Amino acid sequence: MREDMFKVIVERPRLVNSNGYSRDGRKFRDDENAPGRLGMKRGYTQRPKWLNENLAPLKRYLEKQVNRPWDKVYSDIRATIDARSTVKQHILQHIRDFVALDTCWVDTPDGGKVHIRGRWSGEPTLLEDANIELFVHPQTGILLRNRHFVSWGQRKRHQREMQQARAYVDRRDIDERHQLRRIDGIWYEVTLGLLPAPRVQANDIVYDACWDAVRKEWVSRRHGDADYAVSKRQLGAQELKKYGLGT
Repeated sequence: MREDMFKVIVERPRLVNSNGYSRDGRKFRDDENAPGRLGMKRGYTQRPKWLNENLAPLKRYLEKQVNRPWDKVYSDIRATIDARSTVKQHILQHIRDFVALDTCWVDTPDGGKVHIRGRWSGEPTLLEDANIELFVHPQTGILLRNRHFVSWGQRKRHQREMQQARAYVDRRDIDERHQLRRIDGIWYEVTLGLLPAPRVQANDIVYDACWDAVRKEWVSRRHGDADYAVSKRQLGAQELKKYGLGT
């Protein structure tokens, strides 16, 4: 582990402003009871500094130690970060954010699986269901990667792809103003229209509403919508065949 890892993790003091003062001086200077002459910094309250943690280097370091004995990895970390320092001890506590240290082996009919004990409850959770990337194997003590871990970005991308897939199952776009939609198992051709733009009347903003043929309710741009379904028409057998749609 690099000798300056602690300095990299705790980059620099972070202040309220560049000079460490809050911006409440104007209220003090405008006070009618304030003296006639004030120093430039009078009325400003100096705030204490606190540490700006950058844990990305620690995370990258741990990821590079996969397949090494955890005891050796931790020894390398402790050689650089001394737990006798309160701030450095705080950095050591962040290791548990990236590595599951309290693991156990639970026998199962198929031979057994790794479980992770909760940090607060102590209840074992199957590794496959744990939201953590790295873990220490309870039998070998080796730092390993959780193959079932899915990052936040991957989950969001998967959700977006699923939403697009579901939308394609029930909706096909023909052009900008025509869609094919499956509603209650029946395919329709839907004609779209633009909602009226807001207008000003007697110093008030008026949102004209239109009847949506699919939602079966009045809609307007008040809630951010721009289009609405002007009409819908059920597709016939020939059209279903043309577009390759099932019933």
